[in-house]
Amino acid sequence: MTSLNKRRLRTMLFAAALALPVSAGPMTASARDATVTDPVYDAQGALSFAGALLAGQTAAMDNDLERAIAYFRRALQHEPYDTGTNNQLFVTLIFNGDLKAAEAQADKTSDEPQLVPLRDLALGLAALQDGRYEEAIPRFEAYGGAPLNDLISGLLVAWTLYGEGKTDEALKAVDALSGPPWYDLFTNYNAGAIAAASGNTAKARSYFNDALLDREGGATSPDTMLKTVIGLAAIEAEAGNTRKALDTVSTAETYGLNPAILDPVRERIEAGDPIQALPKTAAEGAGSVLFQLAAALNQGGSDDIVSLYLALAEALTPDDTDVLYLRGVVAAANDKPERALGYFSRIPEDAPQYRLTELQQGLALAGLDRLDEARAHLTALIEEAPDDRRAYLALSGVYSEQKDFQAMADILDQAVARIGPVASPEDWGIFYRRAIAYERLKQWDKAEPDFKRALELYPNQPQVLNYLGYSWIDQGINLEEGLDLIQQAVDQRPDDGYIVDSLGWAYFRLGRYNDAVRELERAVILDTGDPTINDHLGDAYWQVGRKLEAIYQWKKALSDEPPADLVPEIEDKIANGLTIESDDTPLARAAEGDGDAVKTP
Repeated sequence: MTSLNKRRLRTMLFAAALALPVSAGPMTASARDATVTDPVYDAQGALSFAGALLAGQTAAMDNDLERAIAYFRRALQHEPYDTGTNNQLFVTLIFNGDLKAAEAQADKTSDEPQLVPLRDLALGLAALQDGRYEEAIPRFEAYGGAPLNDLISGLLVAWTLYGEGKTDEALKAVDALSGPPWYDLFTNYNAGAIAAASGNTAKARSYFNDALLDREGGATSPDTMLKTVIGLAAIEAEAGNTRKALDTVSTAETYGLNPAILDPVRERIEAGDPIQALPKTAAEGAGSVLFQLAAALNQGGSDDIVSLYLALAEALTPDDTDVLYLRGVVAAANDKPERALGYFSRIPEDAPQYRLTELQQGLALAGLDRLDEARAHLTALIEEAPDDRRAYLALSGVYSEQKDFQAMADILDQAVARIGPVASPEDWGIFYRRAIAYERLKQWDKAEPDFKRALELYPNQPQVLNYLGYSWIDQGINLEEGLDLIQQAVDQRPDDGYIVDSLGWAYFRLGRYNDAVRELERAVILDTGDPTINDHLGDAYWQVGRKLEAIYQWKKALSDEPPADLVPEIEDKIANGLTIESDDTPLARAAEGDGDAVKTP
C-alpha cells in the first residue's frame, strides 16, 4: 500500500540505542572477535559488558532475537542501569512478541522519541491481553500522530471498548475515524467484526457490504478484503443463507482474490460446516488489526514494521492461521526457510490456507537445499490435484533454482496441457514461466509466443513486459518496441531496482551510454547490494569515460558475491578494462538488417 507511511522501526530504534553513551571502557580485540565471529558464543561466557552488548547487537541485527535477548540480559548483569542496553532489550522483546517481559522491562527504558510510541503500543497490548481495558485505552490513544498510527490507535481503542462491553461506544469510535480514503476498508471491516462479535448481524452485514464496494481498497489491501468476504460468508452461512454465502464468495472471485483461500471456504459452506472467520474477543480483534496492517504493508521483503506487527499479532492470537501463514511467507522471503517451515507446520489441515501452506513448504524445503524432498513433495501435490496451477509453478521454481530449465519446461508443458485450448487470466504465470524456461534453453521460437500469450492473458504485466522487451533488445530485434515495453514496466514499477536496471542495461546495449548511466545510477540506489546492477553501472561508467568510478563499481560487484560465472569476467574488467566488439551490439546488427532501426541521441 504505497500511500501508507512505512517505517523501519527496529533499524531506527537500534540505531538510536547504539548512539547512546556506553558506560564500559574500550572493548578489547579478543572480545570483539569472539562475539562477532563465533555464532555459538554462550551469553554466560561473555565476561565483559562490552562483549555481551556487541554480541547482542550483532544477534539482533541478524534477527536472532532469542540470542540477542540472552546477551542483552547478560550485559545488564554487568551494568544494570545502562540506558542504551535497557532500551535495546526492550525493543528486542517487542520484536520477539514477548509482551509480558516487555512490560516488565518498560520502566527501565528512557523517553527517547523513537521509543515512546512503541512503548505505548506494547504496554497497551499487554494491558488488553490481561483484560486491563481502562489501562489500555490511554496507551493506545497516545500511539497516534501519523495517519497509519492514528488508524491503528483508533481501531485498538474500539476493540478495547468492545472488551469492556461497550459495543455502541466501540462502533462510534470506529465511525469517528477520519483519514485518507484507504482507511475505509479497515474501518468498515473492523466495525462489521465488532458488530458481529456482539451479535448484531444486521449492522455487521451493513458494514461488510460497504467494505465489499471498496474495490480500490481491496486492490491495495487484498488480505483485509478477503477477511471481509469470509466474514460476511460466515454470517450468512450461520444464518442458514447458504446461497447468499456462496454468492459472497463468488463476488470475491471477481475481485481477483486468492482462489486457493476461497475454494476451501466454498467447500465448507456447501458441506454445511462452520466457518471460523471473525474475532470473538478484544485480544483477537486487536491481533486482527495488527495482521491487517502488516499484510497491507508487506511487499515481500524485510520490512521491520511488518515483522513488528506480526510478532505482536501472534502474541495476542498465537493460533491465528492468517498470522502464521504470513509469518511463514515473510520468513521465507527473508531467506529463513527453516523458520518458515516452523510457522507452516502449525497450520492445521482444516485451515483455508492449508493448501497454500503445503506449496510454501515445498519451496522452503528447496530453500534448505533439501531438493529431493522438495521435488517429491510438490510432485505429490500435482498428482493429488492436477488442475491446481500453483503446484506446477512451485515445482518449476525449484527447477529454476537448480538451473534445470529442461525439467522446468517439461513440468510447465504438463500444466499447459491441463489448461487446454481456453486459458483463463490467472494462467498468465504458467505461460510466462514456460517462456523463461525456453528462453534459457535458447529456444526463442518457443519462448516468444509464450511471452505474448502471457501478455494477452494479463495485459501490461510489468514482469512480462520487462522480460520480453529486454530479450528483444538483447537479440537486436524489435528494438524500439522492446525499449517501449521496458519503459512501460518501469512506469508501473518505478521503485523496482531490477526493472530499472533492465531499462539502463537496454540503453547500454543500444549504445545510449549516458541514458544507461542515468537509469543504472537510479537502479543502484533502489537495490544497493545487487552485484549485477553494480557490474552494469561499472560498464556504463567505463563507456562514458568515468573509468575510476567504473573500477569502483566492479569491485563493489565482486564484494557482493556475484554469480560464479560472472566472477572471472568482472576480475578481467578490473584488471584490463572493458572492451566491446563493435560488430556485436544490437545497433550493429540492426544496421546490417537484423533488427529495427533505432534513433540515438
